[in-house]
Amino acid sequence: MRNGVARFFSWLLIVLLFATEVFAAYLMWLDKSPFGTVVHGLIGIAFVLLGILAMHNINKTSFLDKKAFSRRNAYILLISNLFMLLIISLHDCDHMRQAMGWNYHFTVLLLLVNIIVYLPNLISVYLVGKQRFSGIIASIVSGPLIAVAFLKLHLMGSWIPVWGPWNRSFFALKVDQLSWWILVITAVVGIIVGMIAIYLLGKVNSRKTNQINF
Repeated sequence: MRNGVARFFSWLLIVLLFATEVFAAYLMWLDKSPFGTVVHGLIGIAFVLLGILAMHNINKTSFLDKKAFSRRNAYILLISNLFMLLIISLHDCDHMRQAMGWNYHFTVLLLLVNIIVYLPNLISVYLVGKQRFSGIIASIVSGPLIAVAFLKLHLMGSWIPVWGPWNRSFFALKVDQLSWWILVITAVVGIIVGMIAIYLLGKVNSRKTNQINF
């Protein structure tokens, strides 16, 4: 992936993330939840700031340090995590759609707890932007973690009752096909993000080995 193409897709995903969170904030406003509107507005701003900061750090780094992975690999990880965040955001919007259909109003506790689902990939974006080796490890963990956590919650229900109606499984809630497809896509993307990070980990380790041998 050329750097120009990588920057284009990174910007595109940042814009889409912000637009999705603006839409989520609008849905919260329709739900008469000022707190929810503010929360999703702040999440959208966080996406933009962290995304731009990560791109800035990737672009300014010389990558002369033997321990640093290449700019190309950094962008691949950044795009992967931004896309994962976009899918999570869309998954969140689907829950809002479900709630409106059930005439359910989000509680302050649920809105605060829900922020947790964004943190793994947000942390990955930050670390990748710093070109830290831990950014690869964080990406290996964050994608599959989201996939497994979402599948467990929506297929088996919650062990800790903090998710409102979603403490019950999708089977019990009798959700529609759109919700099932979004869940499947979320899980698949999470696994793919982890696989991409594992592949890049292998490349970085191979590069280090070659440098040592040289």
